[in-house]
Amino acid sequence: MESKKKRKKRIRNYSSGDDGIDETMIDEIDSTAIANQSVSYKEEDDEIVENIPTNDSLYKILGEESFNTTKKISVTSKWIRSGTNFPANLSDENLAELDAVSGLHRSLMETLKNNIKKWFPVQHSLLPHLIAESKHTSILPPRDLAISAPTGSGKTLCYILPILNSLSYTVAPSIHALIVAPIQNLVTQIEATALLCGNHDVNAERRQLKRARVVFATPGRLMEHLVDPLSSIDVSHLRYLIIDEADRMSQTARLEWLDALEQAAHLTGGWTSVDDLLSARHVQKILVSATLSRDVEKLHIWKLRYPRLFKASAEYSEEVKNATSIGDVDQIDGAALLPSSLSHHVVICELRMKPLALYVEIQNKPLWKRILVFVNNKLASRRLAILLKVLSADVYRVEELSSNLFGRRRQKVLNRFKKGSTRVLISSDVLSRGIDVQDVDAVINYDKPISERLFIHRVGRTARCGKPGTAISLTTSGERKDLESMLSKTGCWRDVGETVFEIDDEDPLQGRYRSALATLKDIVEKRDDKVNAFSKKRRGRVKMKRKERNAS
Repeated sequence: MESKKKRKKRIRNYSSGDDGIDETMIDEIDSTAIANQSVSYKEEDDEIVENIPTNDSLYKILGEESFNTTKKISVTSKWIRSGTNFPANLSDENLAELDAVSGLHRSLMETLKNNIKKWFPVQHSLLPHLIAESKHTSILPPRDLAISAPTGSGKTLCYILPILNSLSYTVAPSIHALIVAPIQNLVTQIEATALLCGNHDVNAERRQLKRARVVFATPGRLMEHLVDPLSSIDVSHLRYLIIDEADRMSQTARLEWLDALEQAAHLTGGWTSVDDLLSARHVQKILVSATLSRDVEKLHIWKLRYPRLFKASAEYSEEVKNATSIGDVDQIDGAALLPSSLSHHVVICELRMKPLALYVEIQNKPLWKRILVFVNNKLASRRLAILLKVLSADVYRVEELSSNLFGRRRQKVLNRFKKGSTRVLISSDVLSRGIDVQDVDAVINYDKPISERLFIHRVGRTARCGKPGTAISLTTSGERKDLESMLSKTGCWRDVGETVFEIDDEDPLQGRYRSALATLKDIVEKRDDKVNAFSKKRRGRVKMKRKERNAS
């Protein structure tokens, strides 16, 4: 038996002998593997020729990496690229006669002839398809639709008429159509069979739902009825699901209410047999918006079935396509975003002079009967309304519309503006979407909108249905550059006029302005004192009740 000493010696000899593995060979093998070099053989003598890499290609030098900004990959679905275009301009040559759309029920057609004369482009493009589908129930499910058109172009009638026509040909045992809109004012704008929103009593809504066939709802109130065990809402025979201002709800709709609605309506994602196909509920989804997203991820949450897009084509689409940062703009390419009859003007002034510039702009336009002024928050709307009332000396009526007002009070303010008794309405962005106020002469952006989408919805309150309208943006010199950069992305900076507001220190208006600011300060301080006194009194009552409970 060999001793341990001899075995160790033999191992050492083997490791260091000529027949052993050379360390340089290991290095060459590793380097060959790392560099992924090819090895070629000569057929005549089988000599191996190796391409040994240099040290420069073998080792990576740290700190010499160059980092390039990766470009965002834009993925656009085929159904968006191949969408159906219609003219955005509401000129006479783009309007169609009423006889161009057939299939409407006789009584419905007679009502239309008494109220409208011609079809707008979006209506003439969409209605032939929807009216034909509304007359019968197909075995195969209908295609879902997405409508992208400027504000005031007649999109609402595109889904109202097919719904009413469908009710003329079918007997709906329960809710036949559901229209979901993001805000209360948009819901109450359309007279409907049932209204589900925050300014109505829940018990009254329950009674309405028993006989309702068409329901207009906000997402929050809809969800409240879906989970309410006492509610009589029945969507098991739902035929139409309309999502108005779809881009505003795309982030949270699936989580907040869409899943619950699809479950209540017994909607399935697929069929495994003919019986499943025949018994399935075929709900047609119609997305409507002036700023519909082309982002696949945002549209994917709606689970559209073989969708089809209808979009207004812009005359300035080449300008949009050639914009420097159009790749970052989340809009459908070539879609018209602003009414063609809208004119835009920018007034540049100092920040401290903005209220006075607004007052002068209104004073210089006596023919404007309805003026909408948009601000970014409710505190600004309240103070600006007070200041304008003082400056105008009650010559015309000035009111505010913001989240400070609730339910019926908000609707009363809006009704006075619609009737013309209120000339200037100062609003936060609660009113910027979907509200159709007839004959708004001008929209004034007192505060710069935070996005191009918000600008589009703000100025879309005027120049509706082909009528002329004016948009005015009050900006400082610094804000003006940001505004142009933001609107140029979507081609909305077109033929914009500019003026600079200047006023002499000796002008009598300066004295009136300083006096109005002092009055505003007094009013705000008095209101703050009232609020503080009320809060103090309330805290005292709570403290007394707590003492009484502890004593008992």
